[in-house]
Amino acid sequence: MELPRPGPDGRVYVITQTAARLIGVDESTITRWRTLGYLKPVPGSPPRKPLYLWDDVVEAEYLARQAAITASGTDVQCRRRLAA
Repeated sequence: MELPRPGPDGRVYVITQTAARLIGVDESTITRWRTLGYLKPVPGSPPRKPLYLWDDVVEAEYLARQAAITASGTDVQCRRRLAA
């Protein structure tokens, strides 16, 4: 699947369903990122069909992965192995 065409301002906007398909997650994951504050809809977008900037979706995925790594302790374990 390809990214949608950029808008008149040169930025790419996506709805929840498109963001989920492009990132490879369930739509509920995009909604959860929004609830957790990792992702904010574009101001003025409809509440039932929010628009997101593609760059914000990518950043939200990164933030969610970093939070998961921190919560799991994986990062600490990797650093210990590398230090040994």
